Amino acid sequence: MRVLLAAPSSTARLHTLVPLAWALRTAGHDVKIAGRPAFVEDILRTGCVAVELEDGDASLTESAALGDFAQLWRPEVVVSDAPAGIAAAREVGAKAVRVLGPDDEPDLVADHTLDVVPPSLRDNGSAGEPLRHVPYFGPVEVPTWLRRKARRTRILLSLTDLSWYEPIFNAVSEVDFEIVCAAELPAGLALPPKVKLVDDAPPAAVLPTCAAVVHDGDESLALAAVAYGLPQLSLTESAFGTRVAAAGAGLSVAAEGISRLADETLRAGANALRAEVAALPAPRVVAAALAS
Repeated sequence: MRVLLAAPSSTARLHTLVPLAWALRTAGHDVKIAGRPAFVEDILRTGCVAVELEDGDASLTESAALGDFAQLWRPEVVVSDAPAGIAAAREVGAKAVRVLGPDDEPDLVADHTLDVVPPSLRDNGSAGEPLRHVPYFGPVEVPTWLRRKARRTRILLSLTDLSWYEPIFNAVSEVDFEIVCAAELPAGLALPPKVKLVDDAPPAAVLPTCAAVVHDGDESLALAAVAYGLPQLSLTESAFGTRVAAAGAGLSVAAEGISRLADETLRAGANALRAEVAALPAPRVVAAALAS
């Protein structure tokens, strides 16, 4: 079976598709991932075959090149969150498949709408078929520092807004954690003794060694924390973070909330979500269903 995945120029969205792409490939299907020229290298790093689509300045969501390639290659399945992908599937009589992320709306009509978010964390408007989320962040190497056992309970700190570092560093004096982060800190900010500043902290390698995660709204990291059963502190409000907090698996509060991440109630809530994710159909099961 030929399967065409159309990846928007978003690394996070591409990474959501990769476990399904791998499952289809290992089942013996011919899988190609189409993307804009500037995104081809990102696709190649997943280990999949890339198709470079050039269509002037049009985005992949509008690109006629996607439909042209589908007419040429004749896939049986087209996986896409874009109107152009759904249209391409219809043009060649292929199954149209969508894969929803944490806050995507099921606003496009597809033959199969797959949802990687566990049912208890879905918005009321989501009605997709379940697909177990397998966290993927690209190729990584386990860093040397991670091969040594942590002295304290470890927390991954991952921030995109540098202004959060100072309040977090002020709050860590109240906790007995090892805080790991990989960042260029703001000038003049002193590094607390409990914080380990490293060159690289790849989530795929670090998360299995952690007891919790602190972030400022990164949905990919938040969903990975759910899959690993880790309590999480989101420093910014988001719809997904609010649902995680409502499930008793996280907090969406100020930096001082880091002292509450060792709470057994949060750990129990996070473990319940992990069990829910593990019970969902694995990518290989969904791949087999798409091929039937």
